[in-house]
Amino acid sequence: MRGFFITGTDTGIGKTIVSAMLAIHLKEKGYDVTVRKPIETGCSCVDKGLVPHDGLFLKTITGSGEDLDIITPLRLVHPLAPLVAAELEGTAIDINEIVTSLKNISGVAIIEGVGGVLVPLAKNFFISDLIKEVGLPAILVSSNRLGTINHTLLSLEHLKHKGVTVAGIIFNSACDYDISAHSNIEQIRRFAGVPVIAAMPFLGAIDYNSLVDAAKTVDYAIIRSFL
Repeated sequence: MRGFFITGTDTGIGKTIVSAMLAIHLKEKGYDVTVRKPIETGCSCVDKGLVPHDGLFLKTITGSGEDLDIITPLRLVHPLAPLVAAELEGTAIDINEIVTSLKNISGVAIIEGVGGVLVPLAKNFFISDLIKEVGLPAILVSSNRLGTINHTLLSLEHLKHKGVTVAGIIFNSACDYDISAHSNIEQIRRFAGVPVIAAMPFLGAIDYNSLVDAAKTVDYAIIRSFL
């Protein structure tokens, strides 16, 4: 199986945007791309069940013909870590079922995780363990703001400890200016030991065309080396 597992240094830092950007970038390069967001919390309740907003966004913007139940099979209401949300909702997360659903995906898989690398899914089982079980190289999404050097290096150290291959880092800009933005990239390149794949600009509007433009920052040679 080919592809990448998109994880991050934190929640709310742009993993979904980066996943969509990479999927679009690879589709534009001629690859058959399959998107997954296997676990999503904070889903909205509607008449037909729970709506996973990130999963729906990935399906819609990439033009995926797959059913949303396949893209995001596990949905929880509470906007909390999956283990916490599942316990509050009286359910259990079946790790084996999730891992099985992520094996043997056709084409190039873009799998988005939930939260950061140490978000718990079950007792003694974290997102980093899921990445290891799935077996795809990870791309670490970092927010290009003050504090990211510490968060990024800690996340990389943990992934290394778990034996996860890290393809590289993608910086996402959450605002149009941060005094640390330029030095963050310099210092991560200095200390991280893995490449910076892209430094995405701040996106005032998020749509297909803006993500195509953002993908121009991607070092495609790095991506291609893992495919």
